[in-house]
Amino acid sequence: MTWLISREQALATREVQWNVSGPMLAFMYGTMAVAVGVFAYGTWQRVRIWLLGRPVIRWDHPWQRTKRVLVRAVGHASLLKERVPGLMHALLFSGFVILFAATVVVMVDHDLGIPIMRGRFYLYFQSLATNVFGLLALVGIGIAVYRRYIVRLRRLEHGQLADAVLLSALFVLLLTGFAISGLRIVVAGDPWGPWRPVGYVTGRAIASLVPELQALSRIHAWTWLLHVAVWHAFLAAIPYTKMFHVVSSTSSVFFADLEVRSTPPVLNFGAETGPGVLGIGSPLDMTWKQLLDLDACTECGRCQDVCPAWAEGKPLSPKRVILDLRDHVREQRGELLLAHAARRRGDAEAFESIASRMPPLAGGVIRPETLWACTTCRACEEACPVSIEHVPLILQLRQHLVMEQAEAPEGLVEMVRSLEARRHPFRGAATDRTAWYAQRLPHRLGG
Repeated sequence: MTWLISREQALATREVQWNVSGPMLAFMYGTMAVAVGVFAYGTWQRVRIWLLGRPVIRWDHPWQRTKRVLVRAVGHASLLKERVPGLMHALLFSGFVILFAATVVVMVDHDLGIPIMRGRFYLYFQSLATNVFGLLALVGIGIAVYRRYIVRLRRLEHGQLADAVLLSALFVLLLTGFAISGLRIVVAGDPWGPWRPVGYVTGRAIASLVPELQALSRIHAWTWLLHVAVWHAFLAAIPYTKMFHVVSSTSSVFFADLEVRSTPPVLNFGAETGPGVLGIGSPLDMTWKQLLDLDACTECGRCQDVCPAWAEGKPLSPKRVILDLRDHVREQRGELLLAHAARRRGDAEAFESIASRMPPLAGGVIRPETLWACTTCRACEEACPVSIEHVPLILQLRQHLVMEQAEAPEGLVEMVRSLEARRHPFRGAATDRTAWYAQRLPHRLGG
């Protein structure tokens, strides 16, 4: 294959929907409509839960937020801090972005009648680039399988059938795509076939096993149907699996707090309406961004790896805090929607009745010892590639534990009592703060 474009090559293209009958087209468009409908419904169900959260402004400075998305999400700046998982994700991401773009090109050329799938663009992008990036995506899947099922990294969640199904679906999509392309090249005698090197080799391999052109044509048709079915099933399943992180994680990065805070918002006890619930007692006390964070988590475990409390054997995994809260919200989804509706219509009795049936987040869903193990170092937030805000959430759960449930570790209670009585936190020291530092400070200064 020559890499220089001749006049003949400038006219290069291919027949769209080769060997695709009317019933096959009806199947494609019918299943596509169903898939888009299921995807839209599932997405709305996710967004509906986010809208239960309390308001918080996270759409200011739009250009700064967009730039963060381009650098961290699209450019993989955060993910590539760890080379192997970062490379794995980059290969998958770039591969499917290019393949999706190629599908859009086919739609523009065929359905809209704009002849763009021609000549140099067809050969370099639509043929060569899509094959190369498709192969890179297969490499990414291989890395994912190796890390999850061969090495079995501890920080990953294991035993989830959905993970295996997702990886298998991606593999089948890529493999059938190469097979469809290769079979068309062989049966139709496409002169530009070598510009699709992976598809070309795949088609030749199948033809070596099944030499009859008519049989190859039938295999192409059935493989095409399988490819369409798997793709539309995958599209419909996205809002119901961790693949939804394509939407939720990107949104989490965009809406992330532009300022790093180590404490939750200050409670205004002097307001006419009062501070309401102190801290976070239920998912309805969380902000919409905190509810979005629960869906944004990809279970990568980076936060857990850098947590000093986890490293010391304390009962705190930032990842598990997010996942346990996420699972609770999903389990209580119906009750949360009913409670929110009752609160909106001002039916306090119905709201309290529903809320009382749900376990408290602090001390119920998340154990007190887990919350108190956090050192608020924010290493988890620094490591998180999707900008989940763990620390403010943990602190607000602690706040509810202390101020609403009157539950706190004994050491903390003693410290607070000492601050109230002696204006310093040290037990057994001078009873007066002035006497305490006058007693201690000269010795420190050598006086």
